[in-house]
Amino acid sequence: EALFYEVARPMVDVVAPACVHAAHDDEHGVVLMENLLTSGCTMSDPTRSWTVDQVADGLTQLASLHAGWWGEGLAPGIPELEGSNALGAVLMEAGYWESCIDGPTGVHVPVGLRDRVRVGPWVEELWRLDSVRPRCFSHGDAHLGNTYIDADGRPGFLDWGGVKAGHWAREVCYFLAGALSVDDRRTHEEELLQEYLDALAGHGADPLPAWDDAWLDYRRHLVHGLLWFLCPTQMQPVDIINANVERFAAAAVDHDVDRLFA
Repeated sequence: EALFYEVARPMVDVVAPACVHAAHDDEHGVVLMENLLTSGCTMSDPTRSWTVDQVADGLTQLASLHAGWWGEGLAPGIPELEGSNALGAVLMEAGYWESCIDGPTGVHVPVGLRDRVRVGPWVEELWRLDSVRPRCFSHGDAHLGNTYIDADGRPGFLDWGGVKAGHWAREVCYFLAGALSVDDRRTHEEELLQEYLDALAGHGADPLPAWDDAWLDYRRHLVHGLLWFLCPTQMQPVDIINANVERFAAAAVDHDVDRLFA
């Protein structure tokens, strides 16, 4: 997080807490930032979805972040970390997967997507593809629990400690489908994805994905969002986990994701 504020924050157009000072050594980082509550900000409640306009604003900000080092992956001076895939591999192990499916966070997982042996290879294929194709600089965990609304009513992003090189669609899908209500996502996801791509172009990202490729990548990455059901309840309350799972489960069914991996 200190590296983000030192290196990348001045060069991207995102709403984030004002940083007074950031510094690090090989083992530690320190960030002194504004108190958001006394600045008139409101912390997001992940059980309550955002409006379409708020999500559109957030996607425009992510486009600025992604375009800054489009194709390079990482801002200079920020190292490659093991990141969320390593944690995901642990959470997908036999035993833990089944305990979640049969527990309180598994209630919204669709019948056809409950089998680890079936779904696991899809996730691993996405990890493989995302590691070799052109990447961008990503927030790394852009869900509503890491957001707020500032005093001017604009959405902002928190918790920049997981920045990484990633595939744009993984972050866009995770944010968009996780932040909208099911009905709003069904109605607006295509236009919002196009607005994100237009914003990328406006920031000079090149080459841009063709629409058909972008639409496929967005829909395939819904599988990552569905894995919210594996989130340990020590990290997030059950109601927040289930709100996310319910949104991604509906999207996965709407888009028949198993067909996308055939």
